[in-house]
Amino acid sequence: MSRGGATSAASQDEPNTMASEVSPLITEESALLGPKPVSAREETRQKLSERLRETSVHSRKEPSRVATIDLTNQPFKELKPPPQRNHLGKGASLSQASLYGHANHVREISETWTTIVFKMRWCLMAIVINIGLIAIAEAVHRKVLVNMDSHTFEMYCGVAVEVIFLLCNEITNWGLDEAAACVFGYLLSSREGFSPVVCGYLQTGPMAKLGFAQHLSLTSPSRKILTRISFIWILVELLKILTPFVAISIRAEAHADYNDYGNCIYFIQDSSLKPYDRGWPTMFTEGGVSEYVFGSSLGIMRSEVAGENLTTAIFPPTLISPLNDGDTIIGMGFSAEIQSKCRCATGVSASAFTRAGIDASQAQQVVDKFKELGSDPGLTFGVTHTNDSVIVSNAFSGYNLCGGYRKVLPLVCSTTISNHQSLMVEIEFMTDGTTASIAPNIVNPLYTISSADTETWLSFGMTQLVDGPVSNLLTPPTVPGSLAPILWWTSPNLIGIDRAIVEAGVETMYAILFKAAIQRTYTAMGTSCPRKNSQKSHSSEVVMFTSGYYVTLLILSIQLLISLLSMTAFAFWFMSTTPIGPAVRATQESVYLMTLVSASPSFGGGLYELCNAETYAIWQKLDTRCRIGESVRTLNEERGKIVVERATLVRPLKNGRGYY
Repeated sequence: MSRGGATSAASQDEPNTMASEVSPLITEESALLGPKPVSAREETRQKLSERLRETSVHSRKEPSRVATIDLTNQPFKELKPPPQRNHLGKGASLSQASLYGHANHVREISETWTTIVFKMRWCLMAIVINIGLIAIAEAVHRKVLVNMDSHTFEMYCGVAVEVIFLLCNEITNWGLDEAAACVFGYLLSSREGFSPVVCGYLQTGPMAKLGFAQHLSLTSPSRKILTRISFIWILVELLKILTPFVAISIRAEAHADYNDYGNCIYFIQDSSLKPYDRGWPTMFTEGGVSEYVFGSSLGIMRSEVAGENLTTAIFPPTLISPLNDGDTIIGMGFSAEIQSKCRCATGVSASAFTRAGIDASQAQQVVDKFKELGSDPGLTFGVTHTNDSVIVSNAFSGYNLCGGYRKVLPLVCSTTISNHQSLMVEIEFMTDGTTASIAPNIVNPLYTISSADTETWLSFGMTQLVDGPVSNLLTPPTVPGSLAPILWWTSPNLIGIDRAIVEAGVETMYAILFKAAIQRTYTAMGTSCPRKNSQKSHSSEVVMFTSGYYVTLLILSIQLLISLLSMTAFAFWFMSTTPIGPAVRATQESVYLMTLVSASPSFGGGLYELCNAETYAIWQKLDTRCRIGESVRTLNEERGKIVVERATLVRPLKNGRGYY
């Protein structure tokens, strides 16, 4: 007891001894250094007091060594604090980092309309591109002029069109993915929650989505809806099969403005001169012309153009200089309307021919010419005229077109040539590269200059050409068993005349004779005609075939409809009162989804047993209703935690709040 008492007494004397030892030192230093400013002294006094209190706390097991010194009124020297040392062990450091490490990854959620519109970028881009391509297809279908050589354009156009349409299809697919992510993100953030398998579904390829849905459990509530909407992605993917048909439906033709001149001959009605018969061409030469001439080079032929009730013959300038295939010249020419009516005569007599349409003043002469032909194939001609028209009648000999088994009656046709005009004409030529092969291809009327003289010039030309006014002509075939070339347009097979098309064929025959009559009797004048030289041009006329045009409209219309529906899906996000961005992100980013699931006790706890399981088995394990939002455990904390949990353990997120 005495030992213990002595020890206690000694312990009580130690503070006084320490104070007596410290006080002279402080006083001595204060005297040497001089008085300090009040603020500095106060600060130093507080630091020493705190250190003494810390010493007192850490020395509770040694109360005899704790000093209680009152330094309130004591002057002292400011002492530098000792260097701080990290006495934490490795385990303590890791615990501290684990406790506060999430602070570096806290992000504030701030969803505005701008954020949502930015998420809609692929939908908006798909709508703009599809509408733009529809407008371009409409223009190309009508014909578009591009500043590129036709050969170069056709070489690269198909590849470019294929790439553009595939890219447009892919952008439409991206927009559809965005829309689906928005809808399912909204459902995952809703009060009732949704199955997280939709995240894996959206992260699967378009053609694999149906298989993903089919591998879900038969009792899964998500299986039916995911299976049905899978066909939308399949439809978009199948549209890629049609894109080659669009690429091969575009053609380019060389286009040239009038950048050159060609030598040509105008045939005009010179008022100071009378028509003059040159004696060429003749009916026999025109038979040869009929073998190579095209109906499109004669004008608008009823025999070749559907819906026409008469023929419009057009005579262009005559070219006398070489040119390239596809070159075009422009110059003055003539036109006339031709219409034929054919009837069967009741007999071979003047009265019968008159009733069939032959002029009464020429009926007997025509009968005589008809009898001269006998049974040989041939035609009779009778030419009459009025002030504004020329009428030519024909009786067919040697062709069994009318009558019956015992009696053969002649077919009589009456052709009227009227509305004779002078006009500007554009004519395109074709050739295989040799001068002898140059031939008219297509003739187009541009505008009318004036009316032409029919009574003086055209009637004279037709009369001289057929050696009339009344004459006959044998029409032997150039090839045994076929028709004469001048009658080819009256036959569907070049063998026999067809009564159903004989009128249109006769009109085409007179279009050829109309051209020959002008060349034979009109005044000729050499001149230069403006020429479109395709070899000097680097422009092309681009056109899309009708079949490709309809395929293009089908593809783009379906993609546009899907893009519009995708854009309307973002209404869920616009109408949502709480942020759904993290849920949308979970449907799009597999790493983010994995982070949420692994941090969830409800969902991540059982995944360690599925390390070697099939993919569908893992998703079946996750196929339970959940909600993505803020954990109820962090509602009262400064920072919230985003989790995927059962709906009862999750609350909606808030704009302006930080989350980790």
